[in-house]
Amino acid sequence: MKQVLVTGLNGRLAPYLKAQLERDGITVSAFDRSVLNIDDRATQLAFLQQNNIDTIFHLATGPEQWAGLLAGIAAELGIGFVLTSTESVFNPDSTGPFTPDHPADATGEYGAYKIRAETAVRAQNAKSIIARLGWQMFDTFESDNLLTHVRDMVNDDGVLFASTEWRPAVAFVGHTMAALVALAQQQQPGTYHIGGNESGLSFYDLVSRINRTYSCGWAVKPSTDPSRDGRIIDARVPCGRIETVLDADIAQPITGKA
Repeated sequence: MKQVLVTGLNGRLAPYLKAQLERDGITVSAFDRSVLNIDDRATQLAFLQQNNIDTIFHLATGPEQWAGLLAGIAAELGIGFVLTSTESVFNPDSTGPFTPDHPADATGEYGAYKIRAETAVRAQNAKSIIARLGWQMFDTFESDNLLTHVRDMVNDDGVLFASTEWRPAVAFVGHTMAALVALAQQQQPGTYHIGGNESGLSFYDLVSRINRTYSCGWAVKPSTDPSRDGRIIDARVPCGRIETVLDADIAQPITGKA
């Protein structure tokens, strides 16, 4: 990869992907959706050709038809295509850990939307890569991520009851982006899971580590609800374990105060 398109650069995750790609010496381009019509195939095709794009990373939200359109263009040009999806494609009433061959059976609106996007991409491009991600932890308490979610839970209730029986699909965003770039470089089509909780840490474990690492001083108490293994796993995709970050004293303690 030398020249890539990343959609969704105004979102939460794509800027982290851009940073990882640029560290690897890869040039990143973006669509300006204020002037580019995502329904206009010819305009998008021209943009890709003019910028010598060799891989598309589609992280943006938008209609599943757009995902399918971009995947089809990638197939026509013979370039790589990566769609990021989510562990939400699995029914929250089922239990894992979930492998890529587990049926996508979401009942929620977001999961169902992502299933439609995956289906549209596969229909247009048999060589596409679909990478399902879990809950992401950033390295700051800014933006919407695991850290801010837990902080807000504590602020709302004054105490956090964290389940020892829930093993969430979660990863550190830096590990996730490195794995995503590696998948694109390997150019092996298929559906993959990028998960950083191979150890099976419970939500209580995670919160306790965050509390200690960031010197938050939260009141955290164990509970047993929910009780579910929601992890996504895939032996083909090396991804750093989230506890290696939480135990590394990377924190800015003052930002972690509830």
